Amino acid sequence: MEMLGLALAFPAVLVANLTYAAFAGLLLSRIGRLRLWLLWSAWAILALVAVDLVLVATIGAVSARQALGPSYWILHLVGVCFGAPALANLLLIPGGRAWYHRWYLAAVICYIFGMFLVFFQVGVGDALFGPDGVGGPFSEQ
Repeated sequence: MEMLGLALAFPAVLVANLTYAAFAGLLLSRIGRLRLWLLWSAWAILALVAVDLVLVATIGAVSARQALGPSYWILHLVGVCFGAPALANLLLIPGGRAWYHRWYLAAVICYIFGMFLVFFQVGVGDALFGPDGVGGPFSEQ
């Protein structure tokens, strides 16, 4: 079942990143009132992803979950779900570090980052809940 999910993730992440990067590059970048809020929230989400990566790399997903409690899983999911759009905001919205002014280049970068986050999510989920949600230290069974 996990293989099916990963196979479906490739086109889903591609479409999501293309759509959001076009939206951010063509519409959000022109709305001045949202600019500051979008940039600060993007930095916060990417900082959350960085902290999550450091925790998993140093102490492991299970120890991170034990240290932070159930909120670890929620924060992890927030970082995984909103990490690629946050990166798109930083790449495309002026006032931040607008390195790529072409939305389709940012979409490619965000797609690569988004797929990394998918595989990271699979690794953390398997460590916490086991394959298919069975046999992990925090699985229901």
